[in-house]
Amino acid sequence: MKSLIPLSRTDAAVAAWGEALRQIAAAEPRMLQYTGRHDTYMVFTGSPADSTNGVFTFGRSPDPVEIDQLADRAAATALTFTEPVPWCIQVRGRADDRIRAVADRHGLIQSSWEPFLIRDLHTPGPRRDTGPVPQVLALAGAEFDGYVRALSTGFEAPQEMFASLFTARVMDAPGITAYVAEVDGQPVATAMTILTEDHIGVFNVSTAPDHRRRGYGAALTEEIVSRGRAAGAETAYLRSTDMALPLYESLGFKVAEHWTYLTAA
Repeated sequence: MKSLIPLSRTDAAVAAWGEALRQIAAAEPRMLQYTGRHDTYMVFTGSPADSTNGVFTFGRSPDPVEIDQLADRAAATALTFTEPVPWCIQVRGRADDRIRAVADRHGLIQSSWEPFLIRDLHTPGPRRDTGPVPQVLALAGAEFDGYVRALSTGFEAPQEMFASLFTARVMDAPGITAYVAEVDGQPVATAMTILTEDHIGVFNVSTAPDHRRRGYGAALTEEIVSRGRAAGAETAYLRSTDMALPLYESLGFKVAEHWTYLTAA
């Protein structure tokens, strides 16, 4: 289905997502980034999550030659970390044959197709009973250990997946706020927002397995979006999985477009 969201609003939100990724990388000296032309960047956070390392292009007409050049740089950069770092090539929409040929040359033969969602904050979202309202806490960088543990529980993934990415420096960086939602003093959900001018990016929404299907993730998402609006944001955006899509749509987010991620198998 074709998006009804104006292209200018989508382009602005996509640019904000790119800026958010670069904000994370700028917070840690060991993280690397390089600015290319045509809204294309190389960013390496060093995280084991391939979607946070590699070549990212945010223009509507990606330049295959530039992507080829940055992919060579990315392949060399991946080897400079203590352990080789997985990485990706990301483009808006479908990757054409020339870009796929670049990815194939670097062993990035797996392709995923992920929705990018936007919510207009000028108007209230749909009425929705998000269920019990947990206590929502914004965490300082000194609390990064607890945040990483909560992320590991919520995403059911090793702590190493998050520890190198969400450090004390990152959590204390301007515009970045890490959140946990607690019930009876126990973390039940996580999130993070990144504020860039009039956009609020929503990241890391997870719910602990023992606390799912109680509305905690929805309540936390609604609360942090509300805080973003109060801080001056006019648009909220996020990436989603197909499984989580109905939740975000129930909160007023709409699919603006899809992105292709090319990764190693």
